[in-house]
Amino acid sequence: MENADKDGTEAITHLKSYCKEIKIIKTKRQNKLLTAFFSLFSSLPFSLKLRLSPKTKKTIAQYIKENPQDLIICDAIHRALNLPLYNKAYKILYEHNIESTIIKRYAKLEKNILKKLFAFVEYLKFKKIEEKIWRMFNCVAACSLLDKKIIQERTKGVKVITVNNGVESGYFNPNSYKIEENSLVYTGQIGWHPNEDALIYFVKNIYPLIKKEKPGVKFWIVGDKPSDRIKDLANSDKSIIVTGFVEDIREHMGKAQVFIVPLRIGAGSRLKILEALSMKKAIVTTSIGCEGLEVENNRHLLIRDTTRDFAIAVREILNNPAGYLNLGENGRKLIEEKYDWNAVFNSLDEVLAGIP
Repeated sequence: MENADKDGTEAITHLKSYCKEIKIIKTKRQNKLLTAFFSLFSSLPFSLKLRLSPKTKKTIAQYIKENPQDLIICDAIHRALNLPLYNKAYKILYEHNIESTIIKRYAKLEKNILKKLFAFVEYLKFKKIEEKIWRMFNCVAACSLLDKKIIQERTKGVKVITVNNGVESGYFNPNSYKIEENSLVYTGQIGWHPNEDALIYFVKNIYPLIKKEKPGVKFWIVGDKPSDRIKDLANSDKSIIVTGFVEDIREHMGKAQVFIVPLRIGAGSRLKILEALSMKKAIVTTSIGCEGLEVENNRHLLIRDTTRDFAIAVREILNNPAGYLNLGENGRKLIEEKYDWNAVFNSLDEVLAGIP
């Protein structure tokens, strides 16, 4: 992904310009298979149990005891149980997704009966623990109006605000990249299951319909940690290029004619779509792909939920790219007005300023 900082050095250096003190807590990684097994006998979902660290919790509790804080912000529910939630500081939980929604959608699509059963149990655990954890915080920050509504409906009385995901529009800018005809691109953390599922679904069901009319089409899959299943897609079809990790995703995004997001699993809102909108790309997505974003079908992007409709939309853009330039213009305008980080942080500053 773009300018990825794998060891965190650049991020820490950048944070030092804002922070008085930075503490890094290094913990030993748990064995995933053992954790998954023991989670069967626990009320905690596997992904929460995997990130639960007594060392982290003890270190944070000791630090806050010695250095009382006015405000604590927890980034995502997976880390919430490592915080000393009993202290008097004002506590905000930032939710990137509704995890129970993701796992429920995964369970619905999974064909392996054992994985399906495990996922359904995880969904029930998550649904219960989410509501419990949300109530532990003074405020929950959702990344979309849709997620805010879900949290409010499930936990009456909990304060919920919306802090949109954002994009650095100056970085993801629509510079004059040379477009390669008949080209598609998908970006993301390719090793994450929803991304893998989207890509396999697209290549197996939609891509052949596109290739039938556009035999010269090429498809870039850009992002870190592609699985063997994704690599096999490229091995069996030379028009598919799996890049793996790249320093700058803008180069691949910029030269592609169509940015696709055929997601079937997910929640929250997709940063990849914000980045593509910022770069004035013509986007074809599923409803789940753009869920949580204030976008309009046929104005900012094309929303198509059947294999046939998705393929037709992609082919239409490839055949007539000039006819879809308005999508890019409208998308960029939306980013500048609502999703640029400056706009997002302004809304967050208002919230923080109102904390008692």
